Amino acid sequence: MQFTLTETQRDLKEFAAELAAEAFADRAFTWAGDLPFENRDRLADEGLLGLALPERYGGGGGTVVDVILAQEAVGRVCPDTAHVLSRSSMGPPRVIDKLGSEALKQRYLPPVCAGETTMSVAISEPGAGSDAGAMTTRASVDGDTVTLDGEKRWVGKAEEASAFLVWARFDDDDVGAVVVDTDAPGFSLGEARVNMAGHPQHDLHLDGCELPREQVLAHGDESFRALLTEFNVERCHNAMMCVACGLRAFDEAMAYATDREQFSQQISEFQGIEWKLADVATRLEAARLLIYRAADSAVRAEPSRLETSMAKVLANEAGQKAVDEALQICGARGYQQGHPVEYLYRWVRGWKIAGGTVEVQRNGIARELKKHGLG
Repeated sequence: MQFTLTETQRDLKEFAAELAAEAFADRAFTWAGDLPFENRDRLADEGLLGLALPERYGGGGGTVVDVILAQEAVGRVCPDTAHVLSRSSMGPPRVIDKLGSEALKQRYLPPVCAGETTMSVAISEPGAGSDAGAMTTRASVDGDTVTLDGEKRWVGKAEEASAFLVWARFDDDDVGAVVVDTDAPGFSLGEARVNMAGHPQHDLHLDGCELPREQVLAHGDESFRALLTEFNVERCHNAMMCVACGLRAFDEAMAYATDREQFSQQISEFQGIEWKLADVATRLEAARLLIYRAADSAVRAEPSRLETSMAKVLANEAGQKAVDEALQICGARGYQQGHPVEYLYRWVRGWKIAGGTVEVQRNGIARELKKHGLG
């Protein structure tokens, strides 16, 4: 039983933290939904993009655990940059690496690892959110062509993405995925809705969108299950974003509480504040360990639905609680626009919805427990 990082893992985490402090701290909490292109370039130069993708495609040849550690360290300084880092190894790039043809890997993975392109996933629809199986976007295969018709919603980083991993229902009623370039005929970006974190989320329109059949990534009896299995790893990314935000909020609260004096003493000396700090730290540490376990399991075996869902639920709630308590400790100062805690407060809330709501995760956890119990 191992509860400590290896020397290599510690070195990676330390390197990522030092890089973030040097290169990303000055502009942290100013991006307001914009992609930090200059930081993406620096991540590529330092070998942190595509960290868990194979070296033959320009990746780092590392593991999901490596990505999580680097994401945590960078996210504690600049969550926007951490999001770029982890998305380059998880989501569409990872799915292409695990399920795609060699041609798809050669086409899409090297540019992602080099920081030249960004990919996004398109799953939700106006009538399909938590129930992904209810999607109505159709993919019809005819000879060497696949044609997509439908509408996707809540797609992040759509303006910057060069390609999308689009989930669709095929003619045989199986759900699979197709890689769609933005210049494909019949593809267009629709309305952008800006969420409370300041991030635009677009609709995608697929109107007779014709693509070569080789763009089909997953299709067949086990395709939906395979996609859902890989999505378990995506939940580790989601969970660590919350923990990283929570850790930065904790840092802000601790610094403020030890500097701010009221009633002739530091407010950190008041028991009420001490308990807040203690509870926040305990929840974050528990969530971090669950994420580490889930990520490690994804390296050694098939990603576990139970472990990734548990990690996501606890991390989503621990991260939000940490930011909420940090804002309370920082008081009026933390409530002001432009303060890191105010930025984090708006950012962290969305992760309880994205990647499967915490309610849906609890349903999944319960199903797994009824099947297999708790070991």
